[in-house]
Amino acid sequence: MREDLIQSAVSFLTDPKVQSAALTKKVSFLESKGMTSEEIEEAMSRANGKAPAATTTATAAAPVATQQPGGAVVPYNTAVATQPPPVPARPSYDWRDVFIAAVLAGGATYGLWTLAKRFFGPWFKVPQKEELEKEKAALDSQFEAVEASLKEIKDQTEEALTAVSTQSDRVNTSITSLEAALKDLKEGDEARQKQFGEVKDEVDALKELVPKMMDRNKQQQGDVLEELQNELKSLKSLLLSRRPTTPSSPVPEPTTSSNTVASATKPVENGNGNGSSIPAWQMAAAASSINNNNNKAPAPSATTPQAEPATGSSSSSAAGSATNNTA
Repeated sequence: MREDLIQSAVSFLTDPKVQSAALTKKVSFLESKGMTSEEIEEAMSRANGKAPAATTTATAAAPVATQQPGGAVVPYNTAVATQPPPVPARPSYDWRDVFIAAVLAGGATYGLWTLAKRFFGPWFKVPQKEELEKEKAALDSQFEAVEASLKEIKDQTEEALTAVSTQSDRVNTSITSLEAALKDLKEGDEARQKQFGEVKDEVDALKELVPKMMDRNKQQQGDVLEELQNELKSLKSLLLSRRPTTPSSPVPEPTTSSNTVASATKPVENGNGNGSSIPAWQMAAAASSINNNNNKAPAPSATTPQAEPATGSSSSSAAGSATNNTA
């Protein structure tokens, strides 16, 4: 076994700093130094006091003389002395060292306290009464300003609400009047539509009635014309029957309205002996037309019979009066 390594291991294991370490760490460290397991066990046994720790090993040997060339004899000592490294002693502290350490510690502590007080003191500083009063006054002024602002905002809000309510009332009134106007317009439109419908119905009825009335008027006019033709025929036959049959024509006397009316009012007998009467309105119309012709016409000649003009004028006036009465 290598004694020097064992001594080094013993001094390592007896170190106070190493004794508190784990055993596995000690063994691994010694193995890293190249020691075998036997050497480690020996070192540990010596460190624990199981085997006498040999501080010195001296091997004394008899001096051996060697003869050098030339006849001189030189003795030499074969003893080998192995001394382990000395164990460092613990330092001893004097009172002066303690005093110096205390002074240094106190100075460092005072410096730290001063720095902490300067930088962190305001954070943990208890405010004074004056400062509290100043802060209270500042807060009161801020609260008063905020209260005034809130009051102003409240007044503005109330004014805005009043204006909005007034506008809403106006809008509601306008809407109500507009609805009433729209209702009136709607009712007027409905009335106009109703009137238009009635007018349309009347126009449609007239459209249907006008052709019927025209057809009826045509039929009535046809009947009236036919009746008028019959009356004209009867009047013509009456006039022909009153014409004188003698070839000599006496001097005609002026025809008066009384004679004409008297002759017209007499019944005329036809060939069968039956008298046919003429309506009174036709006689009156014929008499008036004859009077007008007598007043306007010149004296008749001897060759022209008196009854011919009366016949033509009476027939035309009778036809005109009949047409007027029919219309």
